[in-house]
Amino acid sequence: MNVIEKKGVIASLKKRNLVAQYLKAKDNILAGNYTVVDLKKRKPKSANVWYFRITRKYRALAEKKENTLYVFYISDHQE
Repeated sequence: MNVIEKKGVIASLKKRNLVAQYLKAKDNILAGNYTVVDLKKRKPKSANVWYFRITRKYRALAEKKENTLYVFYISDHQE
């Protein structure tokens, strides 16, 4: 599965000092280790929004088309 970042995601990662952790999570997805990053589909499932864990605090939200995840938002899920 491929992972592509949409506009503004990299800036958000840099602002929160999450670039290294994000790249590690991205490498796990590329290697097929989905359980390590807890890749899941969000509810409602018809919305086609997926999320995966970057750190304990942050999640990346993405939409899936064919075999590609398009990351569009970095979420602080504890707020």
